[in-house]
Parts: sequence; structure tokens; C-alpha cells
Amino acid sequence: MEAVKLSRSPHITANERTSTSPICWNPPNVGIIKVNVDASWNHNNCRAGIGVILRDSCCNFIAAKAIPSTASSALEAEAQAVLHGCELAHALACTSVIIESDSRGIIQCLNGDIARGAWAIYPILNRIREQQTLFHSCRWSWISRVANEAADLVASLAMARMSNEVWVHRPPSSLTHVLNKDGLPCPPHV
Repeated sequence: MEAVKLSRSPHITANERTSTSPICWNPPNVGIIKVNVDASWNHNNCRAGIGVILRDSCCNFIAAKAIPSTASSALEAEAQAVLHGCELAHALACTSVIIESDSRGIIQCLNGDIARGAWAIYPILNRIREQQTLFHSCRWSWISRVANEAADLVASLAMARMSNEVWVHRPPSSLTHVLNKDGLPCPPHV
């Protein structure tokens, strides 16, 4: 039973297929923390893996969290990932954040009227909006799946876990190759 990675709406337009979205992760501006989130979902057993990773403007690793979960759909799992990203950023006292997800549907809901989004995930979207008020500045941004590789890897790690795992200041060794590709100083600053 292989996990299904569904991070885009099943209705992809021709413009989305030929999009010139960045193919690599870009650091945020100084003073902003970038929170990348992703989810893996297995439709056979509704297990989900949530991945969250925080980095600063110098590409420094701040923290990551792998969260095993359950979800009734890939969209619900992606919404959970955004919520967990907000919660981790708030717990680490981040004040200005950009939350990036490769789920176009979730980002469109959060940038618009959440009541017009998928009703099944409205409670999660509402909790995300409540979390948003805890930050001085919080933006939602779509990122291509290729550029969201670090969060995708953490989500995959979560699928193999029975409980949450958090890394602060030092990434797990399985993640360093992706972080180095994204510009992480090597060795990581502590």
C-alpha cells in the first residue's frame, strides 16, 4: 500500500501545466520566517503524514515537525499541514511568516473567502484563520511541488512514524541533502 501524494486539484488547467513557477526553494526576506508544509495521504487507510519545515532568510534551518495523522481526503491532509505549520511557527515565537504549500486549492481558499471553499474542511480552514491572527504578518503562498521537496520529505517521514517528531536547530540527517540543495549553510548553524 503505497502512499498517494496528491497536492494539486485534480482539475489542472493547461495554464497550470505550463506554469513557469520556480523549481527551487527561495528564502524569505530578512525578518520573515518561511514555513513550508506538505502532506502525504494514503486513500486505502486514510493515513496521512504531515510535514512542516521552518527556515529563515539565510536559509538556516529553524525547525521541522513530522506528524502522523488521519484524513478523509488529500485536501483535508493538506489543510492539516497548513494548520500544523501555523501552530509550530507560533510555538516558536515567529511573528512574520509566509506559509507555503503546494496545494493550490488550500492556498486559494485562504487567500479568498474560506466559506466558498470545500465545506468538508471548513472547520480546519477556520482554525487556520484564527491562528493567522496570532502573527504580526502572515501570508499564504503557493509553491510548486518540486520546490517544496523538503516539506514533502518530512511528510513522507511522518507516514512511517507512530508519533510526532520535532527537530529544532538541527535537521534530521535524512533531510540535509534536500536542505543543502535549497541553500542551507553546511554545516548548519546552531
